[in-house]
Amino acid sequence: MPILFSQRILVLCIPTALLLLFAFSALRAGSVSAPIKSLKDTAQSAGHSINENLCTDERPDFAQKTFANTVAALYKPIKLPVTAKTYTDQQGNRFDNGGNNWWQASLGSDILIVDIDTRNPNGTREMFNSQQKVNWYELQPHGGGMLSSSFVNHFLYAQIHGYDYKFYNAPEIDGHYSTWIKPRALNEMLHSYRFVVFIDADAILQHLEVPMEFLFNRWGISPNTSIGMPIDTRQEIFGPKTSMDSKGKVVLNTGVVIAQAMPHTFEMMNAWQTCTNESRYPGCGQWKLKWSHEQRAFSEYIRYDFNPDGNNIVEISCDDANGYPGLYGQATVIDNCRGQFVRHHTIDKSMAKDNVADVMMQSVSEILQKTFLKHEEQYFIKGATSN
Repeated sequence: MPILFSQRILVLCIPTALLLLFAFSALRAGSVSAPIKSLKDTAQSAGHSINENLCTDERPDFAQKTFANTVAALYKPIKLPVTAKTYTDQQGNRFDNGGNNWWQASLGSDILIVDIDTRNPNGTREMFNSQQKVNWYELQPHGGGMLSSSFVNHFLYAQIHGYDYKFYNAPEIDGHYSTWIKPRALNEMLHSYRFVVFIDADAILQHLEVPMEFLFNRWGISPNTSIGMPIDTRQEIFGPKTSMDSKGKVVLNTGVVIAQAMPHTFEMMNAWQTCTNESRYPGCGQWKLKWSHEQRAFSEYIRYDFNPDGNNIVEISCDDANGYPGLYGQATVIDNCRGQFVRHHTIDKSMAKDNVADVMMQSVSEILQKTFLKHEEQYFIKGATSN
């Protein structure tokens, strides 16, 4: 797959190098765990070292399976099986799969994780700047800096689970707010994939080890589902019905969109992206520039016309895939949506970058913990009690 930048990703080099140190240390001790052995074998099979692939100033070839296999091997100790019935997070919260078993094997490259944006993060020290090394510390928490940090989260997640990834740099649509690019780009990408999963630049995947198939089961994304979106976090910006459509139902938030390729979905996407020309939906033109744009248009018209079976359009829990801790209680927010699996920083976008770093360090810490405990007798010395 084409990637738009040529600098190394330091945030990947560090944990990879650490895990290799553990692997070689374990080899010398004559005891190698299966995950670490897999990591070593993957590196050797490439015919060149991990250093040559990831941690030099040379351009890493992300199109090669070697890179994806290395990342997958690195995360194998903590990766949740697709068939898991439950998941427990670092705070001890337990989540089930909704009792659904539609997806029992990895969908791999049938799933596309996509970023869609009119902006390009190729500014000073940003991720897609081919002339400068990315500077994580100096990345701004907005604009191209926010896009750079969310890319790390979304791209890495795709590599861990074997999904495809694309950054879709879309042109503006004349006379429309910039977010109207979503239905058009999603419609285009769906012709090449079974599932397209769009995640906003200010939305961060919270648990890198949890596969999308587990979330599909949990959220009710069945083989018959055309599209899934989270319920919006209710706000009272312009009064108590700010986040509701004209029928009094809370709108769906397009910060996360899961679309499945099928004839019904393409018909839906076409109706959505042409909504503002008012040939089918008189009055939709007002949402070209009026908040909340394509999001309101979908909830006002599309969801009522394209859900004949009741599960063609799935409404995902707001607490699972919207909001973030601390959002509730702010002046206009009346829902306590914490973003248990996808944290959407709708109001304070500056939090997204720090969230990416926290998620990354949580996952690496868990990997190192499991490695240490597996070989505790080798790394831990308990001093003798003095008399």
